[in-house]
Amino acid sequence: MADINKPYLGWALIITLFLSSGIAIFANRTLFSKTSTHELAAAKKKWTAQNITHYRLTLNYSTFNNCQQEVEIKDDKVIAVKQNSCSTIPLQTITQFFTEIESAANGEKCGPNGCACDGPMRIDANYDPKYGYPNQLDFKLKPEQRWQYIDYWKNQLSGGYCTLIGFVGNKITVSKFTAIE
Repeated sequence: MADINKPYLGWALIITLFLSSGIAIFANRTLFSKTSTHELAAAKKKWTAQNITHYRLTLNYSTFNNCQQEVEIKDDKVIAVKQNSCSTIPLQTITQFFTEIESAANGEKCGPNGCACDGPMRIDANYDPKYGYPNQLDFKLKPEQRWQYIDYWKNQLSGGYCTLIGFVGNKITVSKFTAIE
């Protein structure tokens, strides 16, 4: 049996691990997200093509306090609030929902304790077939992906810890949409 050069074998193992990690990160971010970027782009294009600048939304928030907002929006600004039992949740427009979904899809949105502690945020979205706006958004954490962030490893190696700010998965449903001429 031929002699195997142990230093080269060690380096080959390290390089293989790095390549495997890179492939896993790429696959995790692109192949396994429930809301595909293609679906998001198609919905946003459909919404933009509608050219709806004035509309009413009734939003139901399924959180620990289940609440509802009914707002009127014109030119991407909330101009009237008919009902708001969600005192701690800011009012949002369709454009802001799309921005949030894009941010999560790009891995830019993290849980309240940061990506190193909670992992990135995922938003599973469904879109209205006629208008293209997001009619349901389901916010979830992906703690299994914390290892992708350098701060996670710094905490692991230094014995650091994460803060304990809680996260309750939020679900937003558009129960009523009315375009206003």
